[in-house]
Amino acid sequence: MSKQLKNKERRYNAIVDAGEKLLLERYADSVQMQDIAKEAGLGVATLFRYFPKKQTLIIAVADKILSTELDFYRAISQKQLTGIEKIEAVFQRANRLEHPELLKRSKFIDIFESNIDDFEEFQTAAADYFAIRNEISNIVSDIVEKGQADQTLPSGEGVTDEIMTMINNYNMFARKLALIKNIMALEKNPSPATQLKIMHDMYMSRLKNI
Repeated sequence: MSKQLKNKERRYNAIVDAGEKLLLERYADSVQMQDIAKEAGLGVATLFRYFPKKQTLIIAVADKILSTELDFYRAISQKQLTGIEKIEAVFQRANRLEHPELLKRSKFIDIFESNIDDFEEFQTAAADYFAIRNEISNIVSDIVEKGQADQTLPSGEGVTDEIMTMINNYNMFARKLALIKNIMALEKNPSPATQLKIMHDMYMSRLKNI
């Protein structure tokens, strides 16, 4: 790679990193492009050469965050584990209760996905993001297929859809509990950790007994 390309990549990464830091700390509407340029140590004009619109930078940050999740799924799929052990690892990954930085990223993704259809031509603009999501889904499908082959996951039509639904629900429930755990501490409900364990045990029992 030439020095010019290395410098271009370095500036791109510096902008995305700065954008991630500020966007995770504050709502997107309160973050200005000038703030991101300052955080990245670049001029505003330079920033706009890489990201003409804030929308494109927000999508780049979302790509970066979801790529980290993709790296996890790729790694877990390659480990010498049974199918059900890999699904167990996915559930454990979803536990955000004790990981504030992971929770910040999850909150950003929730807001991003809830508002993505407000972006101009979002299907095209966020094509890379959707490709990452699809690859994660494909990896889960592969994990299920191999788990069925090693007979630690149940066979039968619809099992992949059921497991994907479990993963999605568990992820959403874990994030919700993490967000409201301080409120729940003042109530008589079971603790967030207890509720998450109950859902975890229900799903794992379901998989072992289908």
